[in-house]
Amino acid sequence: MLGSLDDKIEANRRMARTLQELARAIFKSWFVDFDPVRAKVEGRRPLVPPELEDLFPSKLVDSPIGPIPEGWEVARLGEHVEVVRGLSYRGADLVEEGEGLPLHNLNSVREGGGYKYEGIKWYAGDYKDRHLVEPGDVIVANTEQGHDYLLIGYPAIVPRTFGEESLFSADLFRVRPSEGSSVSCTFLYHALRAPRLRGAVVGYTGGTTVNHLSVEGLRRPTCVVPPSDLTSAFDRLVRPMLDLEEQLVDESRTLARLRDWLLPKLISGQVRVAAESSVRG
Repeated sequence: MLGSLDDKIEANRRMARTLQELARAIFKSWFVDFDPVRAKVEGRRPLVPPELEDLFPSKLVDSPIGPIPEGWEVARLGEHVEVVRGLSYRGADLVEEGEGLPLHNLNSVREGGGYKYEGIKWYAGDYKDRHLVEPGDVIVANTEQGHDYLLIGYPAIVPRTFGEESLFSADLFRVRPSEGSSVSCTFLYHALRAPRLRGAVVGYTGGTTVNHLSVEGLRRPTCVVPPSDLTSAFDRLVRPMLDLEEQLVDESRTLARLRDWLLPKLISGQVRVAAESSVRG
């Protein structure tokens, strides 16, 4: 029975990883390699859903960073996002789970990007409205021990698991699209993981034993910005993948808690499993 739980957890992990890789592949094809545009330039039909074909131009034009699709722009990231540093908190204000607000912190971002559920803390001290985040917001690590660049500058998306209102620490930035910008949180999350923008952000970090990224260091790098109708199409396609990935992670965490609860009880004989796999106390 415990083996079945482990098998399901592993299957969920593989599916979540596949969804991540698929979303990243779509972003790279559309917004890094410009595959649909190049296909049109070469007279081929782009490999996108038919209803999206007209959203891609049929010409590449020169730009400060090389050829980009016609009608797109190269802009500083700060022209399209709002960057806010999180809450500086005292250890004395940290509480047990459920006794305060969830606090996303440096340990909430995985090396290489993505959300790390095990890192959540709970906080019952003072804070300001600017320290709040909502599900779907992008948080970015701004600190790292050493200069291996495994964590600093990498993003995560705040999950729904911890409710509609939570906090984020000073080791993180909250990055939201500016009003009127064509970018979205889903686009930003993948853009910050893409090699070109990632490399530019890392170039603005500095420090001795502890590496830091300033607000301006996240605002200054340039990126390719497509029109809003295309980023909206990307959201409609990719956002359900991110939602399903979150559901799989939540299910696996529940199964892992059940497994860990059952194991000592099975060993001690408090719970018995009959041959037909029904559970009796």
